[in-house]
Amino acid sequence: MTRPASTSASTAARSYQQVMTKLLRHNALFQLRKIIDKTLAADIAPVIPMLMIEDRRKIFALLIEAGKAARVILELEHDQVIETLRDLDDATVASICNSSAPDDAADLLDLLDEERRPVILARMDPSRGAKLESLMVQEKETAGSLMTTEFLALDENLTVAAAIEAIRHYPRKDSFFYVYTVDSDGRLLGVLSLRHLILAEPDAKLSSIMVQHVVRTSVDDSQEEVAQVVAKYDLLSVPVVDMQNLLVGVVTVDDVIDVIQEEAEEDLLHLAGVDVTERLSTPMGKTFKARFPWLVVNLATAFVAASVIRYFEGTIAKWAVLAAFMPVVVGIAGNAGTQTLTVFVRALAFGEVDWATRGKPILKELLVGLANGLGMGLLTAAIVGLWTGDFRLALILFGAMTFTLIVAGVAGGFTPLILKRFGFDPAVSSSIFVTALTDVAGFFAFLGLATLALRYWRF
Repeated sequence: MTRPASTSASTAARSYQQVMTKLLRHNALFQLRKIIDKTLAADIAPVIPMLMIEDRRKIFALLIEAGKAARVILELEHDQVIETLRDLDDATVASICNSSAPDDAADLLDLLDEERRPVILARMDPSRGAKLESLMVQEKETAGSLMTTEFLALDENLTVAAAIEAIRHYPRKDSFFYVYTVDSDGRLLGVLSLRHLILAEPDAKLSSIMVQHVVRTSVDDSQEEVAQVVAKYDLLSVPVVDMQNLLVGVVTVDDVIDVIQEEAEEDLLHLAGVDVTERLSTPMGKTFKARFPWLVVNLATAFVAASVIRYFEGTIAKWAVLAAFMPVVVGIAGNAGTQTLTVFVRALAFGEVDWATRGKPILKELLVGLANGLGMGLLTAAIVGLWTGDFRLALILFGAMTFTLIVAGVAGGFTPLILKRFGFDPAVSSSIFVTALTDVAGFFAFLGLATLALRYWRF
């Protein structure tokens, strides 16, 4: 799904909408078809919600002819996708699925109600329906659910001239970037770039010029792993194989980019405890239900921190100035913990760290926390000492700041690792738990040192 449009994009959408509406009123379908052929799906999509229902149906008839209907719908926001599919009749949705790339069609069918999906499948071409059903049974968010079953695979014994002729007759020339070679059973053997193929001798066999060490992904690999493979090797597409090394599909770079965008958005929203489906247009009641539980968790952790402060009530009563500087320690520590947390969540998403390799990264964050703690502690102590003239308070702040920033570094690293270890999304509100740990550590260190100072240090 695309993100909310910018102001300039909204202006462009309104211009498209005005042009399309005017052409529809004059029944200028030929001119409309030319516009649709030349316009990207991402630019057409914002226009759809602006059109009247009857106009939408006419536009979709043209989009089906152009093979862009499913991609246009999938470029809409989730609520708009559901509304659009609800407004289209079963025959139109079936035509959209028949004319679109299998992966896009499968994504559309996944968004339909359980009762409507079999009705649509029954109206489709039987072979296409069977393909889509095989895609939909794949586990969610895996290479199998992300791939398209439309790809160009040629027998290894073909000559270059025969391969080029096969490419000329391939119906979807815009849907592939590489030519994959297979044996008689369909097992993946090699890969050729189109450039390599065109420059080869016409009589040469594909088996003699193909690259045999093919970067591939398994049908059960997660979509994050697929994205990592594409990014690591700078691929435009990656083949998907099953347990027997049979070539069953291809994941193209446009789908990988969608995955990266969705994962980045999910991580950002999860870190704040916000549901991934929430938009500005989401109803107030739904927004309340999504946010309130995480605020309750936040409240619980806040009470834990408050209990630490209450434990040191006597110390604060004897040395009231402590209350003014408590937020300094926990505020800096919370920010430091969030910095480490963000780095670790990103590293987990890109496969740069896991539970087995945690040692060096955690040690590094501990040392960074120590360095930050000493630096910030000295700076804070100097400011407070000069400001208040109380260098005993400054020394306590130095010790508390150093200890708490070490805790912040370790907590920011360990929290997402532990969540991942126990099968949870490492981005889901990790910040709440990291903030709770730094708050408790900060209050305990600062007030604990102050209590010791009152007990053993004569004022």
